[in-house]
Amino acid sequence: DTRTLSGFENVIQSLEVRLRFTGDPLAFNGDFFVSLQCDNGGYAVLLNRAGRTSMEPLGYDNNGFDITFTLGGNDIHQYQTYAPSYDVNGRLIGSWGADARNVDPDSALDTDARTANLDQFAGINPNGNWTIFASDLSLNGAAAFESWGMNVAVIPEPATLALLGLGGLLLLRRRRLPFT
Repeated sequence: DTRTLSGFENVIQSLEVRLRFTGDPLAFNGDFFVSLQCDNGGYAVLLNRAGRTSMEPLGYDNNGFDITFTLGGNDIHQYQTYAPSYDVNGRLIGSWGADARNVDPDSALDTDARTANLDQFAGINPNGNWTIFASDLSLNGAAAFESWGMNVAVIPEPATLALLGLGGLLLLRRRRLPFT
């Protein structure tokens, strides 16, 4: 799915991505690969076979996500080690760090380096096309991709910061004046 952003006047400071999909009981979360890219640069791997290890080649068997990816969140690839929460439909919920393992999904493991995180978008122009790609890598089960979205924070303009600082100084100065 591709969406177009416009109207931003500065570059990205931080980015959060919301993702929601459900699956039937045979659609394991460990089956999914999801990535995000912007035509102005930047590429992040949001999911790459969550829970897949050398001892567990199928990954996690939960089905569905209703989550937000943040830069500071715990690694979603290993979400079961962090006492996760699930909604009434059994979907994983909460805020998580992107998987960031930019490797072939057929060989992705928990030990792979995390090189494609959300910080890849810091400093780029958010205006333009954003594409999310989702793939179910198993023939068993079926998943429904429900929605996705982004929260984009841009770096404030220097003039705005200067005005805010000046306003703060005037307030401090005004408080120091005696009342007459």
